[in-house]
Amino acid sequence: MQRLFVMFPDRAPGIGLLMLRLTLCAALWTLPGPAPAGSLAASIACAGLLLVGMWTPLAVLLSLTLLGLHPVTHAAWLPLPVAMLLLGPGAYSWDARRFGRRVLLKQPGPDAGPSPPKE
Repeated sequence: MQRLFVMFPDRAPGIGLLMLRLTLCAALWTLPGPAPAGSLAASIACAGLLLVGMWTPLAVLLSLTLLGLHPVTHAAWLPLPVAMLLLGPGAYSWDARRFGRRVLLKQPGPDAGPSPPKE
């Protein structure tokens, strides 16, 4: 997951990505007109995953497929999942908690170099 996204931005960019995820959820929940068979359950599951930011690349690809195959989808909704796929979930998501930034501490070992003289 971490290899898919360079970083998980926080503060204002993270809030913007959260708003983008929420807008995509709203687009999936409010699909107008008759839906193809099984797409209602898939869109609710996809919106739930996007709401918490879990498995974002899979959920975004599914939402892009659902919006693309729905007969009444307006073309203005299609850039939302594409932008979400390119930008990632942001810092305020389950993916960021699971695969986000790490702090690595290097422990001194035998190959750490010469030790200081003892007095």
